[in-house]
Amino acid sequence: MVNPSEIQDSTLQERQLAHQQVGKMAFALSIGITLIYLAFLKPGIWGFDGNDMLDVSKSLVTEFDFSVPPGSGALGRDGQYYSIRYPLLPIIATPFVAVGLVLGHWFNIPTNYSSAVCALVVSVLLTALTTSLVALLALRLGSSRTGAYLAALCFALGTTALVYSREFFAEPLLSFITASSLYLALGKTSREHAGASILSGLALTAKPAGIVIGPVLSAYLLLKRYPLRNALGPLLGTIMGFMLFMAYNYLRFGSLLSSGQNASKFTLDGMLERFIGLILSPGAGGGLIWYCPPTILAIIGFRNALKSKPLEALAIVGIFGGYWLLHSFWEFGGWSWGPRFLVPALPGLMALVALIGKKWWKWLIGLTVLGFLANAPTLVSYFQRYYAEALDGGYINRARALWDSPSYAPLFNAWGAAYRQVSSALSTNIRDVLGQVGEPPPGDQMTSAQLLHIVAVWWWVLPAVGIPIWVGGLLAALLIGAGVWVLRWGWLQASATEQTNLTRLR
Repeated sequence: MVNPSEIQDSTLQERQLAHQQVGKMAFALSIGITLIYLAFLKPGIWGFDGNDMLDVSKSLVTEFDFSVPPGSGALGRDGQYYSIRYPLLPIIATPFVAVGLVLGHWFNIPTNYSSAVCALVVSVLLTALTTSLVALLALRLGSSRTGAYLAALCFALGTTALVYSREFFAEPLLSFITASSLYLALGKTSREHAGASILSGLALTAKPAGIVIGPVLSAYLLLKRYPLRNALGPLLGTIMGFMLFMAYNYLRFGSLLSSGQNASKFTLDGMLERFIGLILSPGAGGGLIWYCPPTILAIIGFRNALKSKPLEALAIVGIFGGYWLLHSFWEFGGWSWGPRFLVPALPGLMALVALIGKKWWKWLIGLTVLGFLANAPTLVSYFQRYYAEALDGGYINRARALWDSPSYAPLFNAWGAAYRQVSSALSTNIRDVLGQVGEPPPGDQMTSAQLLHIVAVWWWVLPAVGIPIWVGGLLAALLIGAGVWVLRWGWLQASATEQTNLTRLR
């Protein structure tokens, strides 16, 4: 006769083994993607958003406050200037920026570059961790381990996550928070739900668009009939996050509701065009299906999820819909790559993609290849290069339009712009570029900016500290090789585990 205690011990051991195997998968995805992304780390930050937040981090290191140099923010309290961006990313990046400032002094290179490179490591780490969360979230939806692993890889390599992992924007952080809060909310313990509540509050300090997370998760927990204190937690977290953001506004501008940004950009005018364009238009700022083709299969994954995990599937779609609808009211027109505002919704969509079944894997891989090809030019150049060319050429309004002729869309001009940037880099002395740091280009010669005349990877600027480019290229190749090896090991772990489970069932 079988002893019940032996059965219980065996079940406990199997659960522990399963947790270890899932941990190995997550570890492989995080480490492998980090190594590959680091090989393509940018040597500097382009654009107002990233540099504004970098200035905040530097000020926290050197001045112990949130003020920024005049001209890089808006005039606030006590005659000081403050960034109009969001506080959480600069705070998280502060230790990385501190290291960058020290390295700049050690190697006698401009600290603008050294601090920026170290700050960009934060985006790499956040996106790599989010990649693991895609797999973990997919498993909670009922995906196979190989399906979850594949979907996570497709997220990292076939969507705009590949691009924004190289930018110092709020989107990678908000993506991580969105995926983490979803994962915890789909758990079964009060501790996990409390974690989701805390993250729902922090989301607003990462970017106010994170306000969509808390209400959706509270609705999900209510419908799952969890205790009221659990269900209301994310909503209360959102309220607390809103209060924190208002306090940050008051600290900077003496007003609870003034963030320094132009609130008039929230408008009904053009809302429908933006609503459709965020998904279908290949123009600037839109085109989810163009820049992130694997997400198309989320429709099939959602249909499958409705059969076994309907509320969980609806929670993911609810957050996606929240971001989509919210930004349809925002009159965007900046220098963005693809549907930047939908980046935080990508982890949930790709978790749904994991549920499509093996018969769709060839389509998934094919769409991921298309996504990689669409985004790959940004691995060696700044996507802003095309916008700079358009500004100098007098057609910037058409280049950054959501709806215009596809011939002006960044999607169809990125390869040409990248080729011109690399060609220019081959004939440019890197020491001359670094020597011009801080000198803005003339208004009608934007393409003369320093960062647009180098290959946009860290190892290209190594000659500035006396290290040949080939050494950096070799290090980058080793990083890619090591990353691929780790990812392959993780795939074998997932496959072996699945095969073992099938054998046991038989």
